[in-house]
Amino acid sequence: MLELSFYNLDGTDHDSINKFLSGLVEKALYELQCSYCIEVEEDNRSITPLTLGRISSYYYLSHNTVRMFRDELKSESTIPELIEILSNAHEYAELPVRHNEDQINGDIAKKLPLEVNPYSYDSSHTKAHILLQAHFCQMALPSTDYYTDTKSVLDQAIRILQAMLDTVADQGWLVATLQIITLIQMVVQGRWNHDNSLLTLQHMMPYHINCLRPQNAGMKKKGFPNLKNPIGSLPEMIAICDGKFDALMAMLGEEMGRTELDQLYHVLCRLPQIDINLSVKGWWKDGSGDQEIKPVNIHHTSGVRPDEDWIQLHADQEYVLHVDMRKINKTRKNESRAFTQKFPKPKDAGWILVLGEIENKEVIALKRIGYIRNQSKSQLAFYTPEKTGRVIYTLYMMSDAYLGLDQQLDIPLEILPASIESQVNTELDDLDFGDE
Repeated sequence: MLELSFYNLDGTDHDSINKFLSGLVEKALYELQCSYCIEVEEDNRSITPLTLGRISSYYYLSHNTVRMFRDELKSESTIPELIEILSNAHEYAELPVRHNEDQINGDIAKKLPLEVNPYSYDSSHTKAHILLQAHFCQMALPSTDYYTDTKSVLDQAIRILQAMLDTVADQGWLVATLQIITLIQMVVQGRWNHDNSLLTLQHMMPYHINCLRPQNAGMKKKGFPNLKNPIGSLPEMIAICDGKFDALMAMLGEEMGRTELDQLYHVLCRLPQIDINLSVKGWWKDGSGDQEIKPVNIHHTSGVRPDEDWIQLHADQEYVLHVDMRKINKTRKNESRAFTQKFPKPKDAGWILVLGEIENKEVIALKRIGYIRNQSKSQLAFYTPEKTGRVIYTLYMMSDAYLGLDQQLDIPLEILPASIESQVNTELDDLDFGDE
């Protein structure tokens, strides 16, 4: 009787068990359908997986989490909003809130920049929100249990954020896509996105920033016009010190010991400096086949670009953006593991390519690529707009591990009238590729 009541079985005969299992399946399908993970067609009794279902399955997430994504994510979600959505993931529902920890959570929350609901300090999701903020603030926690819980939260955060990224990219939301990638960087580095990216370096403290002046490193050359101002960005610091330990020593030798400087220099040398070359391939009306054009990616402060900068493509046609990435570090440190001081487990340093249109805040294409050892090539297929005229696409090369190393390149396009001949050649080319 105990087993029957535990499973809510009416009996152990074949019909009772069959009825019970059928009810379980129907309930599961109904819940998945309510979470927009599947579509059930009653006529032919078929089940079709939907995008959210595929995302949930790929990242091993609860259907409740992706349902919450659908309900809560917006086209221009901010970092604070995304942190709250991340904290509300079903995967954090079992995060322990021990005896009296609601009071401790309240004490910690008062020291954090983002407010949380003061009536939910005993909630697992609120605790996850507090631990994430404490991680970004690099705040000391009150006990080993809190450090263990933070590790648990961070262990799942990247997986949840990657699913969140796929969800908004599928909607074509450019702003939310870039914000989520930034939040991934924040989780890996344990810093707020508005912190100086130089503080992600080993042993670097806020009081060191003022010492980082190019003239102290003997860099009184063109290319460093503001010699009176401290170095303001991580790429600038890398460029000055790459292959030049003496430059680092000149700036921080009086502030750090030799061991600390050696460790800091090792980190600087392994941070990636990536040079990007772009080309567009496809069919043109007057072309005999694939043609390659090198776009000129220059940000014109006047907003006016020379005519030769605009790449002519036909409307409503598929082209392929080829991205050639080359590592240009003078000191080659081929370590695929990202440098992380606060993330609890090893993480390979990869990249996310996002092709977007800023004017319409739209994602055109997205692709993840792995660690770039020396050189890497990637392709993003995209369709041109149906309307003729000039449009600017932008390629974002976003790190999935580091703050401050992202690149943004404009691709000015002049959309010509559609060409049936070019479209046919493109389709034939696709068929040939498929036969191979």
